[in-house]
Amino acid sequence: MDLYSKYKSPLGYSLNNNIDSYGVDHSGFSLRDEIEYQVARQQRENQIIKNYNNHGITKDYPQLSINFWGSSPDNNYGFGSSNIHDNIENREKQSEQTGLVKQFGNYFENAMEKYGIDKMVNSLHNLGYDAGERLPDYINDISKNPNEYDNLSSVGKAQAEANRLTSVPISDENKHRYISCVGSFDGPFAAAATGLAGIYKEGKDLYRKWNNPRYGTNVEIIQDSIKDLKNDALGIAAGLSSSDINQCSYILPRSARKRLY
Repeated sequence: MDLYSKYKSPLGYSLNNNIDSYGVDHSGFSLRDEIEYQVARQQRENQIIKNYNNHGITKDYPQLSINFWGSSPDNNYGFGSSNIHDNIENREKQSEQTGLVKQFGNYFENAMEKYGIDKMVNSLHNLGYDAGERLPDYINDISKNPNEYDNLSSVGKAQAEANRLTSVPISDENKHRYISCVGSFDGPFAAAATGLAGIYKEGKDLYRKWNNPRYGTNVEIIQDSIKDLKNDALGIAAGLSSSDINQCSYILPRSARKRLY
């Protein structure tokens, strides 16, 4: 439509001769279709820009093209006229799942390049040291600030960071991803310990919240736990693939970041 003929979004969206730069053919769109499409596109771009900002990218954003809606323009990406609202919702769900798969694939590739046998042994030593340091206190039921321990392992650092962020106003999603990223940085042993800790925590939360209307219905409580575990998994994958533990801090808003050594 003429309204968008000279417009270019921060992520590179433009529309010329009824085909936009994301690969969608607008020639069959009604005015309602066009409005619904543009609103949905803008909302999704805003979310992507927010994610870039959370990682410290505030200008010169990567320019997106046909990968914005998927890898293939078959059937006009599912955007049929007169039913565009439902088609947009379906495409967003599909793109989200595809994006998660690609994310895990990239993380796995980076992790395979990062770890050697010497690093694995050192990671296991540090993890064992931290566990041994804490065990007597747990047995004697001593409540201790995690920052009072040596925290040689990434798991120890994650526990200390979780304690630091208790009163910091950040989203639950960011906190789960960040703590899991820090905890898993040392490698597979640390990642396994971090994952088990996350599962244990969600089990405790389910027991505490079950049948309590304050936290919603039981179905909503389960959905919330599943969402937390998904964010834990993404954080673990990010930590395993990172070359510097401080890269995990980009998950947090700038005001909540702390450099880890």
